[in-house]
Amino acid sequence: MPLLQLPDGRDLEYDVRGPSTGPVVLFHHGMPGSAVPMGTVLGSMTDRGFRVVTYSRAGYGASTPAVGRTVLDTAADCAFLLTHLGVMHYLVAGWSAGGPHALASAAVARDRVGGVLLVASFAPFDADGLDYVEGMGAQNVAQFGTVGHGDAAMRELVGQMASAVRGHTSADVAAEMASLLPPADLAVLTGEYGADNAANMDHGLSRGDEGWVADLAALTSPWGFDLGAVTAPVELWHGTVDRMVPVTHGRWLAEHLPTAKAHLEPEQGHLSLVIGSLGEKLQVLSERALAPKSRLAP
Repeated sequence: MPLLQLPDGRDLEYDVRGPSTGPVVLFHHGMPGSAVPMGTVLGSMTDRGFRVVTYSRAGYGASTPAVGRTVLDTAADCAFLLTHLGVMHYLVAGWSAGGPHALASAAVARDRVGGVLLVASFAPFDADGLDYVEGMGAQNVAQFGTVGHGDAAMRELVGQMASAVRGHTSADVAAEMASLLPPADLAVLTGEYGADNAANMDHGLSRGDEGWVADLAALTSPWGFDLGAVTAPVELWHGTVDRMVPVTHGRWLAEHLPTAKAHLEPEQGHLSLVIGSLGEKLQVLSERALAPKSRLAP
């Protein structure tokens, strides 16, 4: 995949898929993840005519690590990438840990980002009134439980989790992540998506765990922007049985994003909410983004 040299000399890995003349969508991956395009995730978008840009956050894949990066820092990297690609106006989509980064992109490039597709996104770690880990599976409770216990504790647990998924089959990953998978998600992970996800994560972790550690630190630190800075329309989707990012995160974000329109989907999980349907969700966002005054009201 191509590498772009950023102004500070770091490399940013990226990929572009879909019709050359289609509306551009910048896709922010989960944790862990990478720029490797997953057909089961991106296919419904490119099939609807969207041109999708993926990238690897700093420390994943071939993207150079960035010590102490914030969510906002990644958004600045992405704005530079889209300028390099000659794209001045685009939509952003963020899944899971990619959600906060999608919101940051909209805050950083307010005149360029026409809308935000937010799917199963984390809320801020210090969100007022939110029990951050309530409803999460055991693996995520343990992961976020390392926060505040120092860098060594965080790296040790991330290293264990990375070893459990790197180079393993989808069946092995499903067994390791059992506490995070309601039946709807288990069915998805053991299907075609499982192989896509394994390739995406393996590449992201191919040079070490730095991207995952940096993501965890960035998600649980101040994001670097106020949610009120997001003025583009936001289409927010969350499954009610999600055990990776509980639906309480989606409800909190819906209440605190001025332009958010929430879709809380019964019996949908973290994976089942996404596979095969992002194109349809993007189409809804695209139509709303083109509507008069769409930047002012949900």
